[in-house]
Amino acid sequence: MKPIKRADLLISLAIGILALALYVRTLAPSLLWGDSAEFQTLCATLGMTHPSGYMTHLFICKLFTFVPFGNLAWRANLMSAFFGALAVAEVYLIGRLLNGRRAALVAASALMTLSAGYWWRALIAESYAPAAGFIASVWLLVLLWNRTGKWRYLFAAGLLGGLSVGIHSSVVMTAASVLIYLASAARVKSAWISAAAGAALGLALTFAAFLYVDAHDPPSSIYNTVYRPSLSEFGLTESQFDTPLERLFAIFPANHFWSYFFSAAPDVIQTRLAEFVSLFPLWAFALILVGVAALFVRAGWRDGLYPLVGFLLIWGLAVTVSFSIYREFYVPAMVFLAAWMGAGASAFLDGLDSLLKQIPAAGRARRLVLGAASLTLVLLPLWDARADLRPAIQKGYPEFVRRDHIYPIFAPDKAVQDARKVLAQLEPGAILFTDWDKLYSLVYTAQVLKARADVSIHEAFVNESYTIADSAFDYIDANIERRPVYFTMTTPQLSERYQVEQVGPSLYRLRR
Repeated sequence: MKPIKRADLLISLAIGILALALYVRTLAPSLLWGDSAEFQTLCATLGMTHPSGYMTHLFICKLFTFVPFGNLAWRANLMSAFFGALAVAEVYLIGRLLNGRRAALVAASALMTLSAGYWWRALIAESYAPAAGFIASVWLLVLLWNRTGKWRYLFAAGLLGGLSVGIHSSVVMTAASVLIYLASAARVKSAWISAAAGAALGLALTFAAFLYVDAHDPPSSIYNTVYRPSLSEFGLTESQFDTPLERLFAIFPANHFWSYFFSAAPDVIQTRLAEFVSLFPLWAFALILVGVAALFVRAGWRDGLYPLVGFLLIWGLAVTVSFSIYREFYVPAMVFLAAWMGAGASAFLDGLDSLLKQIPAAGRARRLVLGAASLTLVLLPLWDARADLRPAIQKGYPEFVRRDHIYPIFAPDKAVQDARKVLAQLEPGAILFTDWDKLYSLVYTAQVLKARADVSIHEAFVNESYTIADSAFDYIDANIERRPVYFTMTTPQLSERYQVEQVGPSLYRLRR
């Protein structure tokens, strides 16, 4: 007997296509800022990213740059849409392997698709939707192995696990779920060998990707835009940053991710807990809580423990980390939340069915009530998302994009146009320092669009105190006599050392 029926594959495919169509319809149309602009740039140029490295992401994204329509930045955004939709489709299949009802799982997939936080990250070039896709894929493969006993599923799960080191740390965290599952379910050595062989291959491919990107080293690489000018701020010298292994450990810091747990203040943690509960409608949150328990009862303790361990690690980091960027971790965690919602909705329908069976001669009425309950579950996510869904279909953007200014709706090329205005004011061979938010929109425009490939562009501040590194001053001093040096902002540090002349809106020229 096949673990997943053909009908389920077709339903999953339909869910994925519909989700992808919605995400493509509302996809950010062009270049963005900050991390998104970095991914859009480096997917095209294959340069090293910020820690902790996203080599697998870069090479997969490079494939999307060959899509024969849309601009390059849009194609990089498309990768997030694809993996966001893939995760949604796989959640349905995971639910079926966990004994869920079809209608309940369609409702769970709809909730995941339309949740504003998840939808948002499926529209921009980032690592969170790909992380969700990898987490769902690994979980699905582990379940398929458990249901069939075929080693190839574990090999594939291990391969994706190894590759995920170059996707996002949240995927790596779920390795704990896999190891616990294997420790309790793997009865033969071949299972461990298959998983280990796949993981080893995935890690080898990730390391090979790092070596390629490291050697390629285009001007757009984080090495050149951030690290080399400001090495002193990272506690490094040039001699400590001149081999691939030294650069690898700079990109993959030695401190462990668990050191970030509970680094936030207690009041911040309390605020985030309250905020998290408010992210879901009451009915969905209730079904999620029911689903946590239902999986242990319906599928067994092993299948119940897998999502619980993975979720607590990812969600626990999001809630307790001191970083201001924490909501993004809810995106990969959404895979587990949606699976629980599907399990809870299935348990509700099963309970309703059992109750109706107690009523004599209620066969037709039972089917009608169950059908109505199932339809209601499917429609509830659509109803709750109607304020975003209606403009998304009619106008091409959900309401939360306009409200939260996720990308400029009415000026899709604003980042490019703003960058061109700055670059047009620079002499040949100029050096430009700017903040992180603008850095890669300028680099993309200069390097990818070839607007000013002669200009060297760097991040001005690489620390939270917004001070310029000593090595950055050395770099400026070594070049200021022969190359014009500009900043898009000024600080007392600059005024103390140089003559600072404002030459345009938010543009300052340094002179001796």
